[in-house]
Amino acid sequence: MYSGELIPANLSDMWFFHKSIYFKELYLETIQELEAEFLRSRDYKNRMLLYSRAVAIYPFENWQVELIKCNLEMYHYKEAMDIYNSTMELYARELGSPPTAEMQGCFEKPELKDENHWKDIGDVKGWKNMDKAFLGRKDDIKKAIFGDQRTRGAYYCSYPSFVDYCRLVARAKARNKFDAVLMFLTLSRREKDVQKQIDLQSQMQLLKTVIGRLLRIEDAFTRYGNRHFILMLVKADEESCSAIFRRIEEAYLKNAGKGELRYYADMTRQLDESVF
Repeated sequence: MYSGELIPANLSDMWFFHKSIYFKELYLETIQELEAEFLRSRDYKNRMLLYSRAVAIYPFENWQVELIKCNLEMYHYKEAMDIYNSTMELYARELGSPPTAEMQGCFEKPELKDENHWKDIGDVKGWKNMDKAFLGRKDDIKKAIFGDQRTRGAYYCSYPSFVDYCRLVARAKARNKFDAVLMFLTLSRREKDVQKQIDLQSQMQLLKTVIGRLLRIEDAFTRYGNRHFILMLVKADEESCSAIFRRIEEAYLKNAGKGELRYYADMTRQLDESVF
């Protein structure tokens, strides 16, 4: 029955505010009780529904962590990654920041609650069965990583994945000398259209499509906040950045772009000596 805070417009009334808080606390207690029951009965289906509903009501209170963990216990790594990436996008778009460290560590230190993931060290047969199941999924894993379509254009990824990619570029630069440029791209309103409304989300989606299509396969980019993209241009120099930017700008405007684009390019020379 619960669907979030009670009529937010009335929360200025103190008695109404306390009532809303009371029902939220009651909802959270209910989640905890249901979670304990679903864990006991190993009811993955209802656990997923429970967490999914909590995410829909409170998207910024980290319920995605539990949803990701539940998928990991079911070996649904693709679904877990989809939730992770969509949450990254949500936080970057709405808050201009990455999610909590707990979420970022989900895949590194999974706290799996199902007993099948905690086989007794002496249960050799159980461990072998788990290993067999893991290897049996290798084709699905490869498909999830590499896909079954021909790779085209630049690689778009969440901000944490982008940071990892840049670190890999830095390591590659230490062994094979080549130039790399970080381009910081901003979408703004045109001065002459400052009074006009602009659909920011659709314009950012258009810009994302243009960037992905025009950059090369070895390049990567990510969204950072409401109006910004960061591009990692491999084997490019500062002189070529203006030409790359012009191509992006021309394609954006040609496809009904209504904003003004600006950029700043920074050579990553310091990455030859240290990894950020």
